[in-house]
Amino acid sequence: MRLLLVCLALSACSNDSANGDDAPSPDASDQTPITPKIGAWGYDEVTPVSSTCPGNIQQGGTGTFAIDSSSSTSFHVVPNDGTAPFSCSLTGSAFDCPERATATQDLRPALDAVVTVRAIAKGTFSSSTQATGRQEATATCTGTQCSATGATFPCMAKVDFVIRAR
Repeated sequence: MRLLLVCLALSACSNDSANGDDAPSPDASDQTPITPKIGAWGYDEVTPVSSTCPGNIQQGGTGTFAIDSSSSTSFHVVPNDGTAPFSCSLTGSAFDCPERATATQDLRPALDAVVTVRAIAKGTFSSSTQATGRQEATATCTGTQCSATGATFPCMAKVDFVIRAR
């Protein structure tokens, strides 16, 4: 059975595994405030870092979104994928988007299984129009037939990404 989960702006899940599992951490000593540009943004250059999710659980890795408000302490994102808007905090140039997205795929009645993916994102702005970061997504399943999806739950995927104002 092939599961295709909703593409989330700033979210990706891949069956590709890599050995380098160290997140690009925002430099805590760089407190130079950067305020992201308001407007359209693109999410791309996704590099899989690690995954415990099988290849039949997939998400798209590129997309667009908008930042509709921005200050020196936070910014607000409007995804272009049907998920709810969310806010991210800013400390200097570092951003943190805690549990920024959730996607659910209800496989009932064919299978008694509901797969939910939750994602967080962290990173650093290099300018008001570009940032790099890491997305971490966790997939869980409820129901009596989760094993029929081919995955062992929960599973996690980590990807590094680049976002740019358009």
